[in-house]
Amino acid sequence: MRAFVLGAALFAAGVAISTVGPVAAADRKPPGVVGYVTADSRYSGQSVSGPVRRGPQGRLEVRLPGGTWLECGISCSDTLRRETVDFWRNHGGRPGSAGGDGPGYLQFRW
Repeated sequence: MRAFVLGAALFAAGVAISTVGPVAAADRKPPGVVGYVTADSRYSGQSVSGPVRRGPQGRLEVRLPGGTWLECGISCSDTLRRETVDFWRNHGGRPGSAGGDGPGYLQFRW
């Protein structure tokens, strides 16, 4: 009887650890990171993700793939998009154009 009770207790402890372990590991973020954003290109099928943190002045910042932290403009995903996947489109890729794709306030998706 004692072996049965001990076995049942060990089984229950194992189930509790196995269900809590992966959930707790998935919720862990590096220190200072408040979340993550994903940016999709407006001109191609590319996308990029990056962490978001509070900067020294308390404003949100997004990290570029190279490790540089930039203060978020309109939104963190828009800043990430403009500085990575749509970089050349926004920094004068066509002769005679001013560069940029507008303020980015409106987005139409079908």
